[in-house]
Amino acid sequence: MSEVAQSKGKALALCLVPALMLVYFVVGALSSGISIPGRDSAFTLSGQAAWIACLFPLLWLAGDVIRHYPALTLSGAKRKIIATLLTISGVGLFFYAIMQ
Repeated sequence: MSEVAQSKGKALALCLVPALMLVYFVVGALSSGISIPGRDSAFTLSGQAAWIACLFPLLWLAGDVIRHYPALTLSGAKRKIIATLLTISGVGLFFYAIMQ
């Protein structure tokens, strides 16, 4: 499969999971905190850590848009590098928020 989605509908479908995560994280940050269920108990991020954790789905979504949206005129290599760097940055910020 090509890195660039063939239609706008497919590109939007690929961005659905990070978009829903972004909504969940922002609603959690606006309320009491982001609750992440686990095996033993729920892990809760609140305050500044919750807002930093919101950057993970935002950067993941930005990476998916860059990778799959056909209207952006980037070469395949640039598209992959930028999308990967954005996603890795988001994961790094999420782990930073957990460690706070």
